[in-house]
Amino acid sequence: MIIALIMAGGRGTRMNSAQEKPLIEIKGKSLILRVVKALEEAGDVERIVVATSPNTPQTALFMNKLGFEVLKTPGAGYVKDLTFLASRDEFKDQILLTVTSDLPLITGEIIDGVLEEYQKSSKTAMSVMIPVDLFREHGLEPSLVLGNLVPSGLNILRGKDNEQDEEVLILNKIELALNINSPEDIISLEKLGGNLDR
Repeated sequence: MIIALIMAGGRGTRMNSAQEKPLIEIKGKSLILRVVKALEEAGDVERIVVATSPNTPQTALFMNKLGFEVLKTPGAGYVKDLTFLASRDEFKDQILLTVTSDLPLITGEIIDGVLEEYQKSSKTAMSVMIPVDLFREHGLEPSLVLGNLVPSGLNILRGKDNEQDEEVLILNKIELALNINSPEDIISLEKLGGNLDR
């Protein structure tokens, strides 16, 4: 079984908005519901869990009301919150697909492609990276650069709290580069278009 964990517990301070980042709407649909739609379209995802924190109580309430499974994390940062989730007994040895709640252009097709590559790999974890050149080409500001790659916010790991052998999958996809961290990112998103009507 593949369990999708939507990471929706960040503070989102760069947005300069009173609204929690996962609930910010673009063309009438919240960021988090755009990610949910992609996960529902993916063929192999069997369970969707929304990971919130003390930073995102409205997101937890909103997703609960819609009938989604919500788990609360400590809100200690992305890596610590993910470690907290992966160490839960219910996730032991499960395949966990983690995706940030701020990737509005992600699609089920992209997720299926990543899962297909993971199934071919002999490693227990996979990190999806984007070439930094793609950001430069589109005038985007990456939040973190590791060498010449940028983490996409989409990863796969096994549910257990220890170091895992990781394969790096490099995808030259604007859909994974456009994560929304600031008002400028929303402007870039609207300029680049993309399938925002989904």
